[in-house]
Amino acid sequence: MAIVKMNKFTLFAFEREKEALLKNLQRFEGVQFVDLQTQSENEEISFLESAAEDKGIMDIENELSKIRFSLDYLKPYMEKQGGLKALKEGKKAITFEELDEAVKKINWEGIYEDLRGKEEKQNYLTNEKSKIESEIESLKPWTNFDGKFGDLTGLKFSTSFLGSIPQGLKDGFIEEFERELSNAYLEIINEGREEANLLVLVLKDEEDKALDILKKYGFTKTTVNYDGNPNEIIQGYKKRFEEIEKENGQTVEELKKLKNYQEDIELLYEYYSNELDRAKAGLNFLKSHSVVVIQGWNTSSTNKELENIIKGVVNDYYYLEFEEVQDTDDVPILLKNNGFVESFESIVGMYSLPNYGEIDPTPILSIFYVVFFGMMLSDAAYGLIMVIATAVTLKFFNINENLRKSVKLFLYLGLSTVVWGAIYGSWFGDAPITIFGLKSIPKVIDPSSNIIQVMTLALALGGIHIFAGLGIKAYILIREKKYLDALYDVGFWYITLIGGILFGIKIVPGVTKWMLFGGLIALFLTQGRDAKSIGGKIGGGLYGVYGITSYIGDFVSYSRLLALGLATGFIGSAFNLMIGLVPSPFKYIVGPIIFVVGHLFNLGINALGSYVHANRLQYLEFFGKFYEGGGKPFRPLKATSKYFEVVKEK
Repeated sequence: MAIVKMNKFTLFAFEREKEALLKNLQRFEGVQFVDLQTQSENEEISFLESAAEDKGIMDIENELSKIRFSLDYLKPYMEKQGGLKALKEGKKAITFEELDEAVKKINWEGIYEDLRGKEEKQNYLTNEKSKIESEIESLKPWTNFDGKFGDLTGLKFSTSFLGSIPQGLKDGFIEEFERELSNAYLEIINEGREEANLLVLVLKDEEDKALDILKKYGFTKTTVNYDGNPNEIIQGYKKRFEEIEKENGQTVEELKKLKNYQEDIELLYEYYSNELDRAKAGLNFLKSHSVVVIQGWNTSSTNKELENIIKGVVNDYYYLEFEEVQDTDDVPILLKNNGFVESFESIVGMYSLPNYGEIDPTPILSIFYVVFFGMMLSDAAYGLIMVIATAVTLKFFNINENLRKSVKLFLYLGLSTVVWGAIYGSWFGDAPITIFGLKSIPKVIDPSSNIIQVMTLALALGGIHIFAGLGIKAYILIREKKYLDALYDVGFWYITLIGGILFGIKIVPGVTKWMLFGGLIALFLTQGRDAKSIGGKIGGGLYGVYGITSYIGDFVSYSRLLALGLATGFIGSAFNLMIGLVPSPFKYIVGPIIFVVGHLFNLGINALGSYVHANRLQYLEFFGKFYEGGGKPFRPLKATSKYFEVVKEK
């Protein structure tokens, strides 16, 4: 249970074997490549050039772009699988060999051309529909016109005007028009809230005079590109609209039957995504005219397996060298823990992975985390809900490994919550008494009436947590053979803190008082030891002694173990009290709703609070004593698995 031992390898092979090597290393899933491009200025390898093939990457990305278009285009027409069913079934597993064989049988070009043709047809029909809708809208004001637009053009003795004027000017226009033009025809075709549509016919001799009147009243000419009757034109458009809807419906039905297309395209996505990953991995390499140079990290335990994989591709035509980790190396971090502890690796990862030379804090963190979470949530019924939900998920749902670890984490936290809830006698708050009528609930500690006792327990657990962090720091210093530093920076703090705690609770005060003051004096004399001047040593000593205030703050932080535990119980009891206040005729209807909604809310909000504060106690009070962090995770070249679970073997 520790950080996995790594080593660096350097491989020389013929450049023609690069693709086959990459494919087999991807299946191996145990190599993270080093970017040699950044080392090209090194004199020893300055004769080498980049092995990158940008054109190949662009070609693959172009294919992936087509694949994404196809999947996005088909998605609205495919039958959606239910969320629970999808989780239960999970992704279908497929090996690299099966993926390669399946892709060879897919007529990708035919599929793409078919889908592109359907998309273009739908776009054309959509555009035509929009155009028809626009034309119908423009013709609606003229539906009361019973003639044909073509009859208004080419008149021998008269001129026609078709257009609109503002509705507010209509009456004045009609009055002046009829007064000034005796041989003219005016018809109001349609009236809206803002404007009136009209037809004007005048003799050519009076055209200019009519035009002046029209301009005076804000006339806007309507340009019509039709010869027929507006109603007949609209009917023709509506008929074409129905034909378009029918054509589009036929296309949609055809698309709904293309389920085999979807699976084929998803296979293609996995294939090209993995090919792209391999191509991008090649950007890390250097090459000469015929030789490629590859460097990377792998776990020391897989050296022989890695060499066998390489040999299986290139036979004996290679040079492979393994190097031990150097102090200057930026080593990727891989943690290896048992089934219980590995569930808590994500907690450490959210803060920062350890450096390669550090201690993996996950094993000891997992114990404290489980205890603290359960003590803060502290309701046995809530814990049972978590246990049942997570156990069902693990048993019946096919979820990926990372999600499985997270679910297992909450399974363990649920078990801890059951234990602490039973200790406190909290089952949906005080539901057994207020709702189910029991006279009492078995409990070891009643937090509401024994607050001091629970606070003492919380501070005691906090002290153990802090001392564990200091103990790890001492172990690290001793491992590095810094024995005096371990005494000065940990031993003296142990003496000071233990003396202070025992003196505060009046246990052997004569002895513990001298432990406290002796420890403080020792800290004053040693904490400024690295300073060169007397003033610096004194200042460093005083600052070190002042550090006891931070420890006091750390101890106080553990009071949240009491506070959140009380909050969970009191809020749950408040919902139970609300049920009791509901009048009897409605209690059996409203009561269950309040119970379910209220307690689910209490579970959700306090589980979140417990999670956040359990993290805080680890990150600040625990990690602050010994942990540096800053490690980067080990990210080997491995399969991309979005739609299928691409595996090495079934």
